[in-house]
Amino acid sequence: MYKHLDAITGPADIKSFGPAERKELAEEIRDRIMRVVSKNGGHFGSNFGVVELTIALHTVFNSPKDKILFDTSHQCYPHKLLTGRHKEFDSLRTYQGISGFCHKDESEHDVAFAGHAGTIASLTLGVAAAADIQNEDNYSVGVVGDSSIVSGMSFEALNHAGHIRKKYLLILNDNDMAISYPVGGFHRYLDKVRTNPVYKEFKKDVESLLDKVPLIGESLHDGLLHVKDALKHALIPGRLFEDLGLRYFGPVDGHDTEALIKAMNAVKDFEEPVLLHVVTKKGAGWAPALEDPIKWHAAKDFLKEEEVTKKDESGNEEGKLEVPKPAVGPRWTKIFDDAIVELAEDDEKVIALTAAMPGGTGLSRFARMFPNRFFDVGICEQHGTAFASGLRYAGLKPVFAVYSTFLQRSFDQVVHDVAIQNNPVVFCMDRGGLVGADGVTHQGLFDISYLRGIPRMVLLAPKDGPELRAMLRWAVDSGEICGIRWPRASVPRPFHEETAPIVLGEGEVIHEGEDICFFAYGAMVDLCQAARDMLKRDDIQPTLVNARFAKPFPVELLIEQAEKHRLVFTVEDHVKAGGFGSAALQALCETRPDLLPKIRILGVEDKFIDHGDRSIQLRDQGLDAAGLAKTVREAMLKVS
Repeated sequence: MYKHLDAITGPADIKSFGPAERKELAEEIRDRIMRVVSKNGGHFGSNFGVVELTIALHTVFNSPKDKILFDTSHQCYPHKLLTGRHKEFDSLRTYQGISGFCHKDESEHDVAFAGHAGTIASLTLGVAAAADIQNEDNYSVGVVGDSSIVSGMSFEALNHAGHIRKKYLLILNDNDMAISYPVGGFHRYLDKVRTNPVYKEFKKDVESLLDKVPLIGESLHDGLLHVKDALKHALIPGRLFEDLGLRYFGPVDGHDTEALIKAMNAVKDFEEPVLLHVVTKKGAGWAPALEDPIKWHAAKDFLKEEEVTKKDESGNEEGKLEVPKPAVGPRWTKIFDDAIVELAEDDEKVIALTAAMPGGTGLSRFARMFPNRFFDVGICEQHGTAFASGLRYAGLKPVFAVYSTFLQRSFDQVVHDVAIQNNPVVFCMDRGGLVGADGVTHQGLFDISYLRGIPRMVLLAPKDGPELRAMLRWAVDSGEICGIRWPRASVPRPFHEETAPIVLGEGEVIHEGEDICFFAYGAMVDLCQAARDMLKRDDIQPTLVNARFAKPFPVELLIEQAEKHRLVFTVEDHVKAGGFGSAALQALCETRPDLLPKIRILGVEDKFIDHGDRSIQLRDQGLDAAGLAKTVREAMLKVS
């Protein structure tokens, strides 16, 4: 049992806590998070880093009347525990359980769904402007990380905040980390502010002294203004934010709850935009996370089973939790890791880029081996896309490794700065399809739709590891603008001893059969293979086609299969609207409209998919092997 957490039904319950109770509460929050994350997996270091900050926020402000928004919201676990979700917390990131991010459907205290970085400065400013327009007496508070604030959208929000000057508090949670180590000039700027030894002591004195300098005569007045401005730039770090029109305060120790409460109370009633700079350590309270913050950004299975189970005061086990076994088999990301390194060893023009996720996208080894040919652009996908286009224009071969859900942030740059310029960048989209526990904000279900309509774009998806290697090599050398997608999953066993050569717009027949044809794209080939094995027991012998391309679509192969079979099922790990199946219908509509009645589109329904194990998400969409087999049987009965 937890002395404080068990009694908290909402943030109002901690208002009366004193310093000693707040310290105990912080320890309980860390213990609760540690046990559940070890069982379920999830973001670890970021949540341990904001425990005191979150306690201070809910002590000073009155959620849900006051609106507290977390950028990316992967650090929202303490917030969930303080807003009435302690009893549900064991279900974190599980099917029909609570989300690993803020989720509007879960609680009135969650103002926004947030899973992408750099959005909350804008959302919070919108909430603040609305409160002002409607004469509402509440606060708007956004919490933004030092790596999120470098996103273009964050700077746009800061620029606008300084212009419209609404009552607005942005808390810069500066932990000197992103998912990986932070990059860029702005990081170096914050480092100056963070480490200035005289800053805290002299900021107020310097400002006060300068404000008291007498101004005599117009020319002297103008000259002293320049002197004052120069002195402020020299002596007062944080001046960048002040120049943008925000009042800057800090830095404050983000693990000193009492100092945080004092600082928030001091700035909350300013009738203008304020930036409060808070310095935290990612993983604070857990020594291994402090030593290796990259490894501990997200974690799972790090406690023994007996450590995961907590006992109440009577000695009874409370919520005995089963520690799941880790997944077996290589992941798609590891195959890409090997493939891009092999390619770079053979071709010195190959360049790799990522947006703050070298580990997540499989580029950490590449970065170590080829430091001069690797670029981490920070959480700035738009810049990364245009930057890659410039590299290609200059004769290099850039490969931008990015999650499907994050590439959609740079749609305009793909159109304007890559496709219109006809600079053949290769986009390698990890986490294409249903992503599992990360849930609604991270589902990679839209990349075919948002890329297929762009002229000059070529879209591919491999069925297995050897085909990924072949596709990557082909794409880099093809002179085409390419998007290659793969899922967050284990790689199936290779289908062939040797992969057939990749030919633009051509697929391959893996198994010949009768009655129906699975026309599958990418990772769905393996599931269709399993469904085919099930159907064979019912004396149904499906043909299995690996389409390879969504654009240009292998229309001749589709026509051939539609002519031979009663039904053709297009199968994709993607929304139906505008996806692979839509491409099949368009291709037939333009060539053989008489075959359209034979096509059945199998994919993800037109809705957002919440978190849960990927296998469950596939099952719910009828895209697991059993669901595919069932759909085929039912469809054959209707046409018999």
